[in-house]
Amino acid sequence: MNEAEAKVDKQGRFQAYISQGVREGALIGLVALCVYLFMALISYNPEDPGWANTGHNQVATNYAGRTGAWFANVLFYFFGYVAYLFPLLISYKAWLQFHNRHKKMEFHWPLFFVRLLGFVLVLISATGLLSIYSIAGLPISSGGVLGQEISASMLKAFNLSGSSLLLVAIFLFSITVFTGLSWLKLMDRTGALTLKLAYKLIAGFKRFKAYIAERSADAHERKADKERQQSSAKQTAVKEPPLLLDEVSVGSENEPQRNSLFSKIKNRVALKKHAKAEGLNEHSVSPKRVDPVLGGIEQHQVEVGRDRSKESKQHSTAIEKIVAKEKIIAEEDQKGKGLKIAPFLKKSSQSESKRVAKEKQGKLFAFEEGRLPPITLLDPPEKIKEQGYSKEVLEHLSRLLEEKLGDFGVSIEVVEVNPGPVITRFEIQPAPGVKVSRITNLAKDLARSLAVLSVRVVEVIPGKSVVGIEIPNEKRQIVRFSEVLSTKEFDDSQSPLTLALGNDIAGDPIVVDLAKMPHLLVAGTTGSGKSVGVNAMLLSMLYKSTPEEVRLIMIDPKMLELSIYDGIPHLLTPVVTDMKEAANSLRWCVAEMERRYRLMAALGVRNLAGYNRKVKDGIEAGEPLKDPLWKPDENLLNGEEDRPELTTLPCVVVVVDEFADMMMIVGKKVEELIARIAQKARAAGIHLILATQRPSVDVITGLIKANVPTRIAFQVSSRIDSRTILDQGGAEQLLGHGDMLYMPPGTGMPIRVHGAFVSDDEVHRTVDDWKQRGEPDYIEEILTGGDTSEAIPGLSGESSGDSEQDALFDEAVAFVTETRRASISSVQRKLKIGYNRAANLVEAMEAAGVVSEAGHNGAREVLAPPPPKD
Repeated sequence: MNEAEAKVDKQGRFQAYISQGVREGALIGLVALCVYLFMALISYNPEDPGWANTGHNQVATNYAGRTGAWFANVLFYFFGYVAYLFPLLISYKAWLQFHNRHKKMEFHWPLFFVRLLGFVLVLISATGLLSIYSIAGLPISSGGVLGQEISASMLKAFNLSGSSLLLVAIFLFSITVFTGLSWLKLMDRTGALTLKLAYKLIAGFKRFKAYIAERSADAHERKADKERQQSSAKQTAVKEPPLLLDEVSVGSENEPQRNSLFSKIKNRVALKKHAKAEGLNEHSVSPKRVDPVLGGIEQHQVEVGRDRSKESKQHSTAIEKIVAKEKIIAEEDQKGKGLKIAPFLKKSSQSESKRVAKEKQGKLFAFEEGRLPPITLLDPPEKIKEQGYSKEVLEHLSRLLEEKLGDFGVSIEVVEVNPGPVITRFEIQPAPGVKVSRITNLAKDLARSLAVLSVRVVEVIPGKSVVGIEIPNEKRQIVRFSEVLSTKEFDDSQSPLTLALGNDIAGDPIVVDLAKMPHLLVAGTTGSGKSVGVNAMLLSMLYKSTPEEVRLIMIDPKMLELSIYDGIPHLLTPVVTDMKEAANSLRWCVAEMERRYRLMAALGVRNLAGYNRKVKDGIEAGEPLKDPLWKPDENLLNGEEDRPELTTLPCVVVVVDEFADMMMIVGKKVEELIARIAQKARAAGIHLILATQRPSVDVITGLIKANVPTRIAFQVSSRIDSRTILDQGGAEQLLGHGDMLYMPPGTGMPIRVHGAFVSDDEVHRTVDDWKQRGEPDYIEEILTGGDTSEAIPGLSGESSGDSEQDALFDEAVAFVTETRRASISSVQRKLKIGYNRAANLVEAMEAAGVVSEAGHNGAREVLAPPPPKD
């Protein structure tokens, strides 16, 4: 090697040494910078001193110190949450340095500028998108100052959808330019990995299926070998019938279990199988056994070594016993051939509504005001499990029911069985001359003898001449609220007051209309599911109607159950917890009812639906109807051109969670108000839902029952309470946890309904969704009793004489004209007087022309000019 070549070699080694040092130094520096920036960003505290603010902390709490707090403040101020992109990109560059450590370092200036352009486009598009879809947490914007400016310009030029589409496209393109990532290759690799995983799963399933089949074949082969080995021994040995379940517990501590319903059924099934297996074999039965089905004790003993004559005698006796058992089973089978067992099919889970099908397609567009909440907010229904009772078990249970009633001297025959999700109904045909009252009085005795929780006797089944006996299932299925809302019955209902109660005994949904009831009384003991049922009714209306269609007044004396709904746009007033304000709310409803009747009478319609239809027709025709109750003021220059236009009126639903407490505090006034609303508020679109856990005659009075024909009874403690609610027994035999008796309007026969379960989380999710859709428009006059142009007979307060002679009249006029507020409550608070006196003062100001008449929402306008200022 000459001197020139040696010199070149030394230069090459030196350059390689320098290159390696630069690479490793750059890698270490990039990793350190990435960790430092990440520490500074995740521990960012606005109270620390930074670039854009001085801060209040003396010592920086940032993990990276004051410098880290300064850098984090700069990045968050200009780029928002996109600041986290900087440590990610630095880590990506460090990974490239490590991955290409064996390649020759080359710097390509055009490629560098292209990458830099891609990085700038990533910053622009990412900050713009974050600013459009802002996330709380930063003082400026989630996209920083840069994103705020970009989003403002984009929204002004392209609106929301166009800006989103354009920025997403720029973001994807800039990622490709900056990193060289190919989205098409990424899609191809993702699809290939998905197919590979699917092939592996299919192959594994096939191997598992083959393994199961092989195990099953081995088991059958072992069983066949065992039967062949025992076939020769059966000709000489004595075959014993299988021990029944009750044999195990004879003389043991578990003796009460022998009377279990399911033990008796399994005993009967085991005996039937044994008799079929021994039908052609002539073998003796040797062991001592207890047969609870036949009720006798059989004792047979074979002694090897006795005389052949005694052995043959015992042999023939055993054969006679088996033949007798076969005869009994054959008779039962013959009787069972006429038994009809209805299949259990949950129609609510089989029929899917159009609304659910649309919601399954996903949210394709942004949020739109006025839409109803999606049913997907609720918990999904549970998967349908197989029916707990087989056909054979139901047949034997029917025979056992006939035997038990026969023990009490009642001859019946089970003609049909209807299994359901919670209970099973047996339809029985009593013998001629048997009164239904005898079967009803045996309900508790039947429950005891069948070892079940309760037995309910349905004395009359419409359209049939049979009596129903309802026995609870061993495993109870839960009826989810979303399961009922997803049915076609709920979706096809056009009424905004549709209520989803649950499923009937056959699993079919029960969807009713509150407008046809028109009022509802709900009663049941604590823990029976009453509050859950009221929540289900409220959520039904929230998933069916908008605030323009239904408005709610909720009265909650317990301050726990209905307070969760505070703030939804359907409310006319905040949830009422003071019972005096509750009485004022009902008084306002009476005044609103009278006003609506005057409106409907002036328009010549008979109900609220006709009124709304006529108002809508006028608006669509371009000739809106004018308010016929408006009167021009003589002191003001207003004429017919100032007459206000009519708008549609929503239905008003008053929900009282515990009206027994309200009646205890306010007294008979509430009963009169409820009776007045219940008598004539149906056509005006005002409806009541009254709930109580004290079904006594001093709460559910005859006046209330006479005007509220539709009732729901949950589980009660006695037959007297059931008669108080439904005018008949049956509610004391319910199972609780939402099990109810629903008495439809116009009928005297209640329907058993298994109430839908609504959890607190589901209520919270629905309420939060409605709160995001709008704010409530409260009417202040409701809690103060409102103000009507004419007195309500029997409900108005005492008059205070000529109110203009009141010493506070001038002070009240000065307050109203100065504040421009003419509400009774404001006058009452300002002057610190009672409600009746404040109402009389406002009426006197109306007569003097200071304020106008009360509008449809109880509000007034101040007509007099404000007082002159000194």
